Amino acid sequence: MNIRQEGHLIERVIHLLRALEENGIEPDNISEESIPKELVSDEDRKTLPETCEFLRFMDEIPGGFLIYFADGDGQIIYVNQSLLNIFKCTTRKEFRELTGNTFRGIVHPEDWEEVDKNIERQIFENQFDLDYVEYRIRRRDGTVIFVEDYGHYIKNKAVGDIFYVFIGESTDERKKQQTEQKRLLAEALGSANLAIKAKNAFLSNISHDMRTPLNAIFGFTSLAKAWIGEPEKVIGYLDRIDTASRQLLDMITKVLDISALSNAAGPAEVECDLCNTVREAYEFLLPQAKEKSLAFQLDCDSVRHNIIYADQGKLQQLVLSLANNAVTYTNPGGRVNIRLTEKDELPNSYVVYDLVVEDNGIGIGEEFLGRIFEPFSREKNSTLSGVHGIGLGLTIAKSIVDMMHGNIEVKSVVNEGSTFTVALTFRAQPLHDASREEEALSGTSLRILLVEDNEINLEIETELLERMGFTVEPAENGKIALEKVECASPGDYDLVIMDLQMPVMDGWQASAAIRQLPDPTLAHIPIIALSADILASNKGRAMECGIDACLSKPLDFTLLLEAIEEIAKR
Repeated sequence: MNIRQEGHLIERVIHLLRALEENGIEPDNISEESIPKELVSDEDRKTLPETCEFLRFMDEIPGGFLIYFADGDGQIIYVNQSLLNIFKCTTRKEFRELTGNTFRGIVHPEDWEEVDKNIERQIFENQFDLDYVEYRIRRRDGTVIFVEDYGHYIKNKAVGDIFYVFIGESTDERKKQQTEQKRLLAEALGSANLAIKAKNAFLSNISHDMRTPLNAIFGFTSLAKAWIGEPEKVIGYLDRIDTASRQLLDMITKVLDISALSNAAGPAEVECDLCNTVREAYEFLLPQAKEKSLAFQLDCDSVRHNIIYADQGKLQQLVLSLANNAVTYTNPGGRVNIRLTEKDELPNSYVVYDLVVEDNGIGIGEEFLGRIFEPFSREKNSTLSGVHGIGLGLTIAKSIVDMMHGNIEVKSVVNEGSTFTVALTFRAQPLHDASREEEALSGTSLRILLVEDNEINLEIETELLERMGFTVEPAENGKIALEKVECASPGDYDLVIMDLQMPVMDGWQASAAIRQLPDPTLAHIPIIALSADILASNKGRAMECGIDACLSKPLDFTLLLEAIEEIAKR
């Protein structure tokens, strides 16, 4: 059986799971490489990484999750690792033996009638909200516990009608005190953006939230064209397009980041300037803060050990996540402060830093504080405020802090504001008298072969590189780039900037082919790769192909200069 990869993600997931089951393969640590080639056609493999990434992500979320068919006893299609833990099962085989691999087999027999009524009610009356029910389960060790069940029904012609369910542990004591609160929460999940975020396996919500910046981009682009003869108006529209583009990129990045973080091996320590890293995140959010007339301040003047060894990208991502959350949930005219201080010096040149992000925004309710770092969580208070988001920013922040073995605390009062305090320990460069000088790269005469199949990207990148003083020669795909390098003389090109996803010959193939050229001078031309999907697995593949550095799209020219500078030192 070939795995069907067309259609919606949920369809592809189910087809994948069916194929794996038929071939006796458990969906544990699933990856593109772990699936036998004979199961998947070359064409179908194009969307396979996305499908596998979704399954890996669902297996890593902290709460129980399952998918089952809506007919009969409810044959189970998929359960994640957290659900196995709830049932005290170490393997999916144990879970199947315990439950008969049906949803009915999960529910305690004495509670089935009530649960069945809830299922029927959602199928026939409540198809657009998450359904909430509490019931008992019997675990593998014989113990009986209450669980909380949030389920959603989906009609699908391609795979059949299904339910997806989120399950968490409850207790008799909590059950008595929180039943009504949980029912109110279930109703809140059915309203506005919160319901959209939760249903349809987290996918329809993302599409919905993306429409706002997309509409802004299209709308202001049309207005800019209409007023092309009035530069002041056009500049204003371009600013709005830039803001909307950043919002859209932020949404896409967060969805990808949370999946990447769940599979990350750990932070990669490199030398970096701590204050500059924080300042770059601050400056990135400055236009958004100005648009809301916020008093947006950064204070890192007290930091003495500025040069540290850390994962600069993850560190900047942490600051962006916390600061963006503060800017987003602070009303116009409010204030947001970012403060970086040295807390303590430890042996062996280690220093403890405190990163504090505080605001006087809408605040967080006491009951919600314990769940703010859970994926896709947004408080009713934030939903009613009219703020849009997909509820991943703080989850990403917490994941990065945990990865860096740090600690994060939050204090908040509704309508008064919030303060996030992060304690991080980094190995720091000893203090010295001479200031660290940056090499001025603008105006350098580097000759760059720019390989990019997208005409718009090629035009923008070429112009920006040339304005920085570089000499740029374009190539539309990897095959043309390879031919140009083959025919070049030593010294014709100082650097190749290579897009990875291209027709005819992609960046992986072109880079590997360049490294195999007989002329050692040409074979060792530095190559910097560009991709919209820079995951850890792709970085490893890039090294195998002889690529010197990987940068994400859209191209950040500050990072590009840093990469060029680093390559030049080798």
